[in-house]
Amino acid sequence: MAMDIHLVQMAIARGKPDFNRAKATALTANIKPAKPALIVLPELFSTGFLDESALQSDGADLNPTASETATVLAGVAREDRAFLSALARKHGCWVAGTTVEAGPPGADGNAGYRNMSVLFAPDGSESAVYRKVHPFSYGGEDRLFSKGNEVVTVDFEGWTVQPTICYDLRFPELYRAGSQRGAHLILVQANWPQARQAHWETLLRARAIENQAFVAGVNCTGTQDSLAFAGGSVIHNPKGETVAQGDASEGVVHGRIELEACKQWRKQFPALRDRMPFDFYRI
Repeated sequence: MAMDIHLVQMAIARGKPDFNRAKATALTANIKPAKPALIVLPELFSTGFLDESALQSDGADLNPTASETATVLAGVAREDRAFLSALARKHGCWVAGTTVEAGPPGADGNAGYRNMSVLFAPDGSESAVYRKVHPFSYGGEDRLFSKGNEVVTVDFEGWTVQPTICYDLRFPELYRAGSQRGAHLILVQANWPQARQAHWETLLRARAIENQAFVAGVNCTGTQDSLAFAGGSVIHNPKGETVAQGDASEGVVHGRIELEACKQWRKQFPALRDRMPFDFYRI
């Protein structure tokens, strides 16, 4: 079973959800996907990277007071989900995007929101939700977002797909857990800064090789406040070979992937069978 992947690499205007949704619509307007197909948007595509200060960013359209933040972010999430559902129906394909979710304050003192990836089916129905397990503490994301507590895989069109988000990429245990469930395709939706672009490139290829899975990583480009992003959205096959690669400009990175190629490589070079049980590696 072949599947077309469309990675939407966009410059995100921080704190301007209406503007960013309109841009995502424009960038995807000319996609005429074969069936099946999957459109993947970068992390927090409508708001950009969020931490405690982001909602009050210069030029942001949101600017809530502390007491209004939950209401504002709930509205963003509701509108994002409606947008992603409509995009799936419009193109008749699967769509993955990340948005925010409000929840109770975390036990570790954060505000209790969650950074989540939501997958929509071609009929616009919500198919799966993954909540980011590793908030980016170096950038203060952990003060706004609680950790997710579940490894998620979803089966569609014959594929087993594992959605993940940005900083998750640095934690191979998460992907090994997805591999144990038979993941053929790993999604990584990111706001990954240019300063660590070499890490982005290396880790995506490593996750493909070690899990013998396709990896589709979509990044943003441009700047958010003073932070630069260099794109580099990419699709790797289970051998770590590049199927499609983006540069630093806005656009859609398209590649076609074959499920049988994943299955055949795992049979030809059956490294996954030599994994030890998780308990063996426990410290």
